[in-house]
Amino acid sequence: MVVRVLSRILLLLVALTVLGAVFYLFVRPSYLNWGSTAEERSRPLPGDEIVPNAAVGETRAITIHAPVADVWPWLAQTGQDRGGFYSFDLLENLVGCEMPTVDVLRTEKQVWQLGDKLWMYPADAAGGAGFATLRSYVPGRVLGFGTRMIGTSLDEPENGSWTFVLEPVDADSTRLLIRGRGAARHSLLGHAFDRGIFEPIHFVMERRMMIGLKQIAETGSRGRRLNNVYIALWVITATLGLVSAVRVLTRPNWKPPLLALVVAATAFQILTLGQPPLLIGLMLVALTVAAVIGPSRSQHQEVRGQLVRA
Repeated sequence: MVVRVLSRILLLLVALTVLGAVFYLFVRPSYLNWGSTAEERSRPLPGDEIVPNAAVGETRAITIHAPVADVWPWLAQTGQDRGGFYSFDLLENLVGCEMPTVDVLRTEKQVWQLGDKLWMYPADAAGGAGFATLRSYVPGRVLGFGTRMIGTSLDEPENGSWTFVLEPVDADSTRLLIRGRGAARHSLLGHAFDRGIFEPIHFVMERRMMIGLKQIAETGSRGRRLNNVYIALWVITATLGLVSAVRVLTRPNWKPPLLALVVAATAFQILTLGQPPLLIGLMLVALTVAAVIGPSRSQHQEVRGQLVRA
């Protein structure tokens, strides 16, 4: 019994290692510089001076079909104590961010000066460390913030940057570029945390922020209810993946639940990182449900048939 459990644990570790390798080699490159062109990634942007010798960085971009003058007010009131981040505020509020839940332009929330803080948490939460500081500012065009990478205390110098740049495409369209830069990680554990946890979570939230800004600047609404539907699909898929992992350890036949685990992990990555149209998302969840439930139903029918024959 002990040998079987250990062998199943090893099997799970191998499967997760393979999934992790596929993610790192093929999935991660697809989102590091999401939406940006080679030219946008290679040229200097305002805010690069915040971390002049950055070791890591990414540039993401999206085209908004509205003039810069219409996009800037929404961007300018970004922040927990302003207009929020136009992202998955349900998730943000679950971890105590207390984001606004009404999208309204307020002129007094759009004023910035160098040294102002961009709050991501309430000032009295997270030890007062949930902020970035405005270091690069071009009114109507640029907000560049100095940040501290996870593990850097408030007593240490800023070692990261997060910059928002608006560039006109024509009279009716705007290019939003977001560039993040940071110093090198000096520990293997810190490097692994960045690549495997912080990076993908940050991308999921930042991508939705960019889409949210695009939607609200173009239409005045950013589909908050649909965002919550996507979160529900993520939870369902992740739960089915955990169920499959447990079944790999406990079921006599480990092959069907292992296949279901791979299906669930793949669907979860597509749903979170790709954020496909709702219909495709529903199809992915249905496929995952079929992969998890189908083999179990077949096993129950086989057992029932054996009992009948007996």
